[in-house]
Amino acid sequence: MKTTFIRAGAVVALVAAGMLGLSACGGDGANSPSGPGSSQQGAGQESEAFIADLSEGVKIVNDQIAEVGDLDQIMLASDVKQPTQKYGLWVMPYYPSEAVEKYISTIQIEDGKFVVTATSAETGKVWQMDQDGNISEADKK
Repeated sequence: MKTTFIRAGAVVALVAAGMLGLSACGGDGANSPSGPGSSQQGAGQESEAFIADLSEGVKIVNDQIAEVGDLDQIMLASDVKQPTQKYGLWVMPYYPSEAVEKYISTIQIEDGKFVVTATSAETGKVWQMDQDGNISEADKK
């Protein structure tokens, strides 16, 4: 039980550090490089509520992994009030704000790595945040 609290605390600290890093990147981007890895700078145009919603999704998944252990998938759903297991899949309550137009509910987890993906209601852009709180614009296919 103590280990679970320590892990949860570490996850919260990582998400907080990621959010602090994002707010530090909020400049105009005129001197920032373009190309791979620079899309985190572009997230500065998104609302704090949208970034907080992505962070909350990451926290929910990280907390469940810390509590249950190795998982292949977790579903985020706004129609459940408490964590539920259906057909071997954990369904976790997730209530994003109006800043999120839509989100991918089924999160694939591979070796503890995953992304939470959502569309911004304000800009219409699709963003993803990984298990460590790194945000990037989702690839357009």
